[in-house]
Amino acid sequence: PQALATSSQRHTVTRILLAGFSPAQVHELEQLVPEVEFLTTTGNDVLEMVAKADALVGLQREAVNRLFNAEALQAGARLRWVHVPGAGIEEYLMIPGFVQTPWTLTSGKIIQGPEVADHALALLLVLTRNLHLVLTARGDGTSPRPIELRGKTTLIIGLGGVGLLIAERAKAVGMKMLGINRGNLPLLHILEHVYQPEQLLDVLPQADVVFMAAPLTLQSERMLGEREFAAMKPSAYLINVSRGRTIDTEALVRAMEAGRLAGVGLDVTDPEPLPREHPLWTFKNVVITPHIAGLSDHFWERGFELVKVNIQRFVRGLPLINVVDKSAGY
Repeated sequence: PQALATSSQRHTVTRILLAGFSPAQVHELEQLVPEVEFLTTTGNDVLEMVAKADALVGLQREAVNRLFNAEALQAGARLRWVHVPGAGIEEYLMIPGFVQTPWTLTSGKIIQGPEVADHALALLLVLTRNLHLVLTARGDGTSPRPIELRGKTTLIIGLGGVGLLIAERAKAVGMKMLGINRGNLPLLHILEHVYQPEQLLDVLPQADVVFMAAPLTLQSERMLGEREFAAMKPSAYLINVSRGRTIDTEALVRAMEAGRLAGVGLDVTDPEPLPREHPLWTFKNVVITPHIAGLSDHFWERGFELVKVNIQRFVRGLPLINVVDKSAGY
């Protein structure tokens, strides 16, 4: 780290390598911070561009992934900041040595909250109102009566930028709100009680609906498995909008075969994409969408605004927004 700091002090021009930006966005950044030299890459000069850069900033995941690899990042002796656009960063943390780097990592966490929370509630409403049966003509006239959400107890696992907005929406339809979260939170009136992760098995039996909104870490991988499904009410609904690997898929299949859950809504799966022959597709009370919860008409706008703010703060030596704790994984 000391050698990197010394190297970064030898030049006065701040260079930022951009990935996934349109020409109009690059021009806007050049007008906003003219003291910065913005770099782009054709793909053939990746290592050369990374070696020149003080920061690597991505606006589209696919573009970042073309740069974010062990070989390219080993060339980044001057890098001090890396920004990735998505909320989930587990694949980047798997790059050997990345967690130990002195670089600040920022992500798109929090800013994806509105659309993911909307999608989570939509999955729940599809299941509780039997819309999946009506719209696909899979109903046989004997479908169960729709479920009213008012008065039901919701357990939200992970109270971050997505989980808290799920709580906001679920509270608006009259649900009682419980949460699982590592660490302490402000005493929000929409949350009746917040439990620690080790209390999960104790609180699951209370829940009519369980939302999985935790980031994927070593602690949350397969957090919901055989024991957890056995602890849930047979009338409970499970919604996952975080990462597929937070749930033990094989255990979920067994739980559905045994009739342990009333319905499941998944925007993420393990594996992903889910093969068409996978047994989860065969259950009438399972609704699966192809990892689209993070999409909306305003996400790119919010992502670009975050980048603009952070570039200005980076140039001025101010703390960045949306910093990821690389060791914790979120």
